[in-house]
Amino acid sequence: MPSVQTRRKRKLGRYLAELREAAGLKPDAVAHLLRKTPSTVSRIENGHSLCDFVSLTAMLGFYRANAAQRKHAEDLWEEARQDATSLEHSTAMPPKYRAFVKAWNDAKAARSLHQILMPGPLQTPAYRAAMYRTMSRFIAADADTERDASSMEIRKKRLHGPDALEFTTLLDEAAIRRAIGGPAVMAEQLRYLLELSGLPNFTIRVIPFGAGEYGVMAGAVTILSFDEPDDDVDAVYLEYPGGGEWIEKANDVAKFAATFDDALSLALTVEESAALIREGASYVEQGR
Repeated sequence: MPSVQTRRKRKLGRYLAELREAAGLKPDAVAHLLRKTPSTVSRIENGHSLCDFVSLTAMLGFYRANAAQRKHAEDLWEEARQDATSLEHSTAMPPKYRAFVKAWNDAKAARSLHQILMPGPLQTPAYRAAMYRTMSRFIAADADTERDASSMEIRKKRLHGPDALEFTTLLDEAAIRRAIGGPAVMAEQLRYLLELSGLPNFTIRVIPFGAGEYGVMAGAVTILSFDEPDDDVDAVYLEYPGGGEWIEKANDVAKFAATFDDALSLALTVEESAALIREGASYVEQGR
């Protein structure tokens, strides 16, 4: 695996370092037991390298990890090892999406840009059901639908409560105008957006058609920010039907963040966006 530091590898590395320190072992001693160099252990613990599963198992043995600690470390390793793969069928709930749901729960803030559809956590059940009907090639069974709906409810919960996610979403006007599920469903969806806009941690802005072109118009983008030790790098998740892709290299993440800010500068104000959404709800309700 390329020697690139990522948030998920750093998270695993920090956990392994905690277990090592609790066991009273020094990095040099671990390196000797693994028959590797001290720099290799250091790179694993600082998130630059991902060990193979055999080495992980050995380290957990050296650290006398209990069953719960071993399971947690193995889960972190599985998330960290996800790299570029072909389209993953939703029947298995793609590993990268599972990692995204966990990262969503860990994040302190999120920024998303959606061109055609509402972001998943902002969708009403009826709107989501309409989307399921069009995704039959990616959702093969009722269990897939239930699994996806369950994960979406987990994401929705982060918008509420004392530790609510700070969520800023940019919507293209196309997402407001396209009547997903028919007039009644879409009107309900838009009114739900207006309801959410009253949350202190939620901001919605609309990029009007008149703004013309802007960056990242090809697909949905979510930028997650974290509040963890040494976790000063944001992460980007690109969504597509049946799965998604992580972008974690700092310079690439910076490009997406800058592009988001560029698009934000083209968006209507919060008040103007609410007025457009309200007008859109009335428009579809009247069946025009």
